[in-house]
Amino acid sequence: MHSSRTLVAAVALSAITVFAGAGSAVAAPAVGSVDFGSSSGSGSGTGSASGSESGSVDFGSGGPDVEHPVSTCFWSVPINPERADPQLNYAFPDTAAIYWAAQFTIPENAELVIRGQYAHARYQSLNSYNAATAMPTAVLNDISTAPDAGSRNTYLPGADRANEGARSYTASVLNKASPAEPKPNTLYAGVPGQDRISLLYRIYLPDTGRDLTGGVGLPEPELHLPGGQVLRGQDLCSAVGADNGILKPASLPLDTYKALRDQPGNPATFPSEQAPVWRAYYSAEFTLGCTYLGKCDGTPQRVGGQYSNIDNSYVTAEVNRGFGEVLVLRGELPRTPKTTGGAKNLDSAVDMRFWSMCSNESLATTKVATCLFDEQMATDADGRYTIVASLPEDRPANATKECGVSWLSLSPAGDGAGHPDDSLLIMRNMLPAKDFSHAAHDTKTPGDEKAVMGEYLPDGQYTSKLAFEGSGCAK
Repeated sequence: MHSSRTLVAAVALSAITVFAGAGSAVAAPAVGSVDFGSSSGSGSGTGSASGSESGSVDFGSGGPDVEHPVSTCFWSVPINPERADPQLNYAFPDTAAIYWAAQFTIPENAELVIRGQYAHARYQSLNSYNAATAMPTAVLNDISTAPDAGSRNTYLPGADRANEGARSYTASVLNKASPAEPKPNTLYAGVPGQDRISLLYRIYLPDTGRDLTGGVGLPEPELHLPGGQVLRGQDLCSAVGADNGILKPASLPLDTYKALRDQPGNPATFPSEQAPVWRAYYSAEFTLGCTYLGKCDGTPQRVGGQYSNIDNSYVTAEVNRGFGEVLVLRGELPRTPKTTGGAKNLDSAVDMRFWSMCSNESLATTKVATCLFDEQMATDADGRYTIVASLPEDRPANATKECGVSWLSLSPAGDGAGHPDDSLLIMRNMLPAKDFSHAAHDTKTPGDEKAVMGEYLPDGQYTSKLAFEGSGCAK
């Protein structure tokens, strides 16, 4: 038995080294083949169910906006399994975000210029990636992007978010590593040994009544050639060899995943534990080694993976219905700005820009089931929340916002690899305030999560539907 487990570990570790996040591009469906403007999602392709009356806090829904094109020869179709094509469900997307990919090569001595507008949304950014690892290499986000002359950055404190006119910016993308003194409004996207540049453009929570682009359309690229010529549209796409397919990270091979998940001698609930264990995300390699092989020591570098966002940090927990059909999570919700209703200003008296809790399948599929974001959460007078996570058929009757409870569907497909009771929870923290020291970003060493995050890291307890219903309604 010992030799069998040693062999599994050896095979798994070699696969982890190869897996570590490697990505590729896949062709996207033709524009117009899916409905991008609907006000309610069609699901994630995994039997997703919206959480905690999410329709009461909508975003990006149809409204007075003129709908802008959602794909070009440069930008992929939008990626959001609830708001766009449910089949494009890779790399654990957050259902509160919309993603667009771009892949291209900048000709020698040329410059790629991006002209855009600040979206009517909670957040926007450009991240560049190492195509071999799917790890982020640089970010140019909303607050670090200076506006054009005569315009205002609507993400800065006090700025008018409703400003319909002067909200433009101009940025550059260079195939170079960041120098000691980087230029403003410049994304240094160079990766040694890679000529192609891979980008993801993100928008979180477009205001209600705005389209998926946040009411401003997609950023428009220009190619500035050495002789002064400027290319746009199809001419630009041809010159840079643009590929508007989807960036898809490599999934863990199914046989490798099953070898890790189904190691001899472990209980059917492995790797979950009776009291859910939250682990900060450093890299795919460390996560696999720690979760499945117990290799949780050391001081791993937080490099990300799965096309993660540099502005986010994540904590994850493996959960299993074998401990109980209902998982109750209790914690304190960090203060975040409320923007979906079209707030005039972005509130700066907050702990972080964005928070969410997502239910997912596993590293075998990297699919999300559904998410709850901050504005959807029910909280008490002290800012504390209760989340009930269950399958839809096991949802307690009192798991409602009216009873002070937010409901999150566990993955109806389990881990997507034959284990129907498994789910993977991911909690996101974005851009914590400088005076807030309890974010996932502040974790430094594996195992310090609770000590650092305190009440902002929820405690979990399994129970039954009947037992939770017996607790009554808090309101």
